[in-house]
Amino acid sequence: MFEILCTGNHVLFGLFYNNQLVSTAGYSVFASAYAMLGRLRSDIRYQGNGYSNRITKYVLDQAFQNKDVEWAGANTQAHNAPAQKVLNRIDLEKQTEFYGCTAKTLDGISGAEETWREITQTDEKLKLLNTYHVHENTFFPLECYYPFPSSPKLFQEDQIKSWRFFQENGHPPLITKKNIKKEVYLHAIYPYKDLFQRRGLWNTIAKAQHALQIQHPDKKVHVWIDIPAAIIDQLPNAHPFELDSPWLLYGIDREAWANL
Repeated sequence: MFEILCTGNHVLFGLFYNNQLVSTAGYSVFASAYAMLGRLRSDIRYQGNGYSNRITKYVLDQAFQNKDVEWAGANTQAHNAPAQKVLNRIDLEKQTEFYGCTAKTLDGISGAEETWREITQTDEKLKLLNTYHVHENTFFPLECYYPFPSSPKLFQEDQIKSWRFFQENGHPPLITKKNIKKEVYLHAIYPYKDLFQRRGLWNTIAKAQHALQIQHPDKKVHVWIDIPAAIIDQLPNAHPFELDSPWLLYGIDREAWANL
């Protein structure tokens, strides 16, 4: 038996066996079209009975009952083998792998290069998103911990007005925005292979961090940047980042789900 708890865009389900709660899982909706599964927990006394598979498949199917949802997925770390087994069993496929890298300061990686030009007009921001994220099929981290396949629906005009865009010589842009996950973060977005070759990029991020720090004088503003696993070995030896197990994004679109 399943029971449900809804609060806004967040939905939580509980699976009961003989009136005992044995497993929970849920999903959150982002930008109306994306559902991220999570909150999978199981009573240790009932593990090994397939309850995690059952509730996660149920949650996936329930997410797609929302006619606006076009994609559903889950984000888990590489060391979480049990979660990966569950996601594979419900036919979610691994789509990308990255490190969520955090640092208190960019000392040791930023330099004295000139910072990039800031783009302030909303129509120019939308054009850059369409050119370098939608057309390039990137995975865009809408928030820390929450990357999604890029599409126009992911980019709400009212939201991106507060995002800062920086560009140099017609190359892909750097995007920064504030995100709060217990700590205050400057969330920097640049999911490209030349991350460590672009002059001035890290200095631009450091300057944006300083500007956000001025807005939050009573908090320590950290930097968060999602670095693709394929280029993590390019980090210089003196880098300031805290590295944990990489994150794996699994997902499925509506068409593929309908054909299961």
